[in-house]
Amino acid sequence: MPVKKWNPERLRSESSYWRSCTLLAAAQLDLFAWIGKREKKPAALAAHFGGNPESWEIFLDALCAMKLLRKRSAKYANTSFSLRHLAPGEAVSLLPEYDAWTAWGGLAAALRAGKRPNTQQPFFSDRKETERLLRALYIDGQEIASDLIAKLPLEHSETLLDLGGGLGAFSIAFCRRYPRLRVTLVEHPRIVPMARRVVTRAGLRKRLRVIGVDFMREALPEKFDTVFASNIIHSQGADENRVLLLKIYKCLNPQGQLILRDVFMNRGR
Repeated sequence: MPVKKWNPERLRSESSYWRSCTLLAAAQLDLFAWIGKREKKPAALAAHFGGNPESWEIFLDALCAMKLLRKRSAKYANTSFSLRHLAPGEAVSLLPEYDAWTAWGGLAAALRAGKRPNTQQPFFSDRKETERLLRALYIDGQEIASDLIAKLPLEHSETLLDLGGGLGAFSIAFCRRYPRLRVTLVEHPRIVPMARRVVTRAGLRKRLRVIGVDFMREALPEKFDTVFASNIIHSQGADENRVLLLKIYKCLNPQGQLILRDVFMNRGR
């Protein structure tokens, strides 16, 4: 029986979290957007963010090693990749001030405590965190909306309910793809003002209604040809989902359809 060779390189790769920390620290600081299309010296970063030029030089060199910055004559600039994916405010993939390292760094403590972290807390307690998270989901939705909608059977639907639709990335895309479709976006009441601003900017207030409903505690509006629910059921337990699916069933027209977009695992999870 052949013996598998020990592969220390894989272990080093999996445990080398310095790359993630370096990138996330830069994203927290909104460093790539601050540099923009200019070149910056370490002293400029020290003057703007604090600290000393020597420390910033080490940090910037690490980003250069990751090919996220380029160095020329002791000055640092964004690479084309960073300019496209990390620098432009509204389209940025890693949002500033998001402390992912702190969140994931508490995994071992959460396992020892045996308690599930309150992942929904930002929606109810921290407005800034809520806006940051919803903007990230909106950007993600914009990226995949066109490919997703091309696969959905919506040609014969006149009304659609977007359940937990966030800031409306999918709702807006539905309206633009199907001019006769009328969409109702349901979100938590605290999120509604943000969603309405986005819908207004998209020029769709006459066809896209945003209403505030805590859909886990309240009834859903009626009746719709289609209900679209994206990334909702995976964050809840089986009992909660049974209650929610019954509510959805009651708000559908006869022959109506439910479209679930979510994370689905096999039996082995």
